[in-house]
Amino acid sequence: MKDIDKSKWIKFFIVLAVILLLIFFNFRGLLSAPKSWALFAASPFLKLFQVMDKGVSGSWAFFLAIKDLNKENAGLKSENQFLFEEVTRLKEVARENELLRQQIGIGQAEQQRLVMAEVIGYNPTLGQYILIDKGAKDGITVDLAVVAANNFLVGRVAEVNANFSKVLLISDSDSLVNAITQDTRISGVVKGNHGLGVLMEMIPIDAQVAVGETVLTSGLNETIAKNLIVGRVEEVIKKESDIFQSATIKAAVEFDKLEQVFILFP
Repeated sequence: MKDIDKSKWIKFFIVLAVILLLIFFNFRGLLSAPKSWALFAASPFLKLFQVMDKGVSGSWAFFLAIKDLNKENAGLKSENQFLFEEVTRLKEVARENELLRQQIGIGQAEQQRLVMAEVIGYNPTLGQYILIDKGAKDGITVDLAVVAANNFLVGRVAEVNANFSKVLLISDSDSLVNAITQDTRISGVVKGNHGLGVLMEMIPIDAQVAVGETVLTSGLNETIAKNLIVGRVEEVIKKESDIFQSATIKAAVEFDKLEQVFILFP
């Protein structure tokens, strides 16, 4: 045990002596050449470590920059989506306001209660009708007139549910509306031509109906107001052997492009 302790002390004094000699040699300037040689030998490794350090720090900085850009882009994308939604909503509000302004601008409409409804369904293959998002909870009842802006006649309410209603279009063969020509004041009945258009029938054979003349509702239907616009006369169909003549009518409404309609309450 004593020999081991003695060996440790010897090693300690040797190391201490070497350190003191190195300090003495360095103080005397005798270590300049070895230090230069050591630095020269280690310089490639130092440069490598420096490049690696710059690369790691640069990569980390680039990663952080990319992360910040992604966050910023996500924020801008969210903001753009919000602005797009807001602009779209404002456009729709402006459009609906314009439709209301047009509708209320009609003198007759001022004396009626209007309910605006969105068109939520249209399927001409199952009959000429549309579905609207207003129903019994909104006071809608069967046979009320349905119009587009500017009092263009669309049809009448045929079925009512709690939250939606079915509107039978004037182009359906089951639709019958009493009508009159605006200029010549000739009466007849407007009905659908099996989805192929609109006809005005029951016109007296001796009546002179003019092509291009506007056809209006006559007000003889109980729930359909007078002077709603049906369309214009396209062609007069007259046969000498018949006691009545008919006319094809170009409807004032493009039914497949309807987005909003108005239900008229008498």
